Amino acid sequence: MKVIWKRPDGFHGASPSDYVVVQVANNSKIWLHKEDNLNFPFRVSGGWQDEDATKKLNQLVNLLNKDKESWLEHLTGGFFNSKSESAEKYIEKLTMWLGDLRNNLKGDQWETAIMSEVISEVQQKTQSYRGEFMDQAKQKEA
Repeated sequence: MKVIWKRPDGFHGASPSDYVVVQVANNSKIWLHKEDNLNFPFRVSGGWQDEDATKKLNQLVNLLNKDKESWLEHLTGGFFNSKSESAEKYIEKLTMWLGDLRNNLKGDQWETAIMSEVISEVQQKTQSYRGEFMDQAKQKEA
């Protein structure tokens, strides 16, 4: 499994106005497509579950410029649509999966550095909302 960056140069015949620029970490920025949150900005390749993994990763990446409520809604929805037996196991598995992706980046050195920063920020946000997500999931289960 490899993560590849689909840079915005000509993606879907798009123009710069189709993107929003998001600051990532200290020195990097990434362009996120305003409409296509499933297929952009990354692609996961190398296995039979590529399409689902690509969509899952891109949905998380496209939350970077969203508020806490959007993150909690996405995490809670993801948990209830998963086969995980508990919210805690879901978030642990998600964090491990993101770590695996960070270790399998493909591209030029500057591309992999930015991809690593983006995925790291997704991991950090996921962890920072962990407690509230678990509380929200328990309330919805009851």
